[in-house]
Formats: sequence, C-alpha cells, structure tokens
Amino acid sequence: NLTVNKKRFVIRIVLLLLILAFACFLFRIGKEHEVLLDNKDVSIAGTDYKAAEYMRVRINGSEESEMEFYAGDRDVVKLKGPSHSIKVTVLEEDTEKVIKETEQKFNFGTESRLMISLPALAQGAANVYLPLPSQQDTQDAENKKEEAKEEAAETAAPPIE
Repeated sequence: NLTVNKKRFVIRIVLLLLILAFACFLFRIGKEHEVLLDNKDVSIAGTDYKAAEYMRVRINGSEESEMEFYAGDRDVVKLKGPSHSIKVTVLEEDTEKVIKETEQKFNFGTESRLMISLPALAQGAANVYLPLPSQQDTQDAENKKEEAKEEAAETAAPPIE
C-alpha cells in the first residue's frame, strides 16, 4: 500500500512539473512584444548613425508588414513570439534605387517593450537597442540637472570674508 501511494505521489509531482513546463513554453511563444522602430540620428556606444532619408522595413519577410520610414520617423509594431527578423532597405526616394539592404534576426526573450535604431541596423551594428522614450526623457532630465548644478557652481561668487 505504501509503494502504491509513493508511485501516485511521484506521478502527481511529474505531471505537475510537466504542466508548469508547458505553461512556461506557452508564455514564451505567445508573449507579445511592442517594438518601437526609430529612424532618427543616434549615437550608440560612441558611434554616430545618421537617419536614412527614405527606407522600407519588412518584419519576418512578410509583404503585409512592410513599412516606409523617412528621416525622423518612429513607429511601433506588435510582434508575438520570441524570434523575429527585421529587413531594412535604404532607398533613393525618387528612383527607388536600393542603396543598402540589411537583415538581422532578433530574439526578444521576455522583453515587453523595446526600441530599435533603424540607422544602426542598416549599418550592421551589433548593438541596435535604444532606451525607451520614457527612460530617455528621465536620463535627459537628470543630465540637465547635473549640467545646471555644475554651471551654478562655476558661476557662483566666492564667499566674502
């Protein structure tokens, strides 16, 4: 009787672990990612990337997902699943002549929101990720505060004795 109870207990534990593993698998393949695609001048890790005047972006090779970007544009796309490919084609606007074409594969993992620099992607950079706008605004505000403090310290009159 004791061995039957042990077997049942082990079977229940194994089934519970299988259900948990299946739930994690479903979470990973069904996770939606909000990806901001940014075509603005940017500096990443000390390298400057200039925004392309005109480009087309295709997600996962699908013609339905093709988007056009002009310099300064930013757009958002929602993608499901962990792995995706983004193909950037830089074109001459008038003649539609291809200047440069690059494709890169991404694995977004469990990230919900992220931003990708299209100029960096077009140049084949290894790091194409940018801070999200809310994070960037916070960093800019902190940098301005520091600059203001430094400027105030430089312009402050020496104490009168």
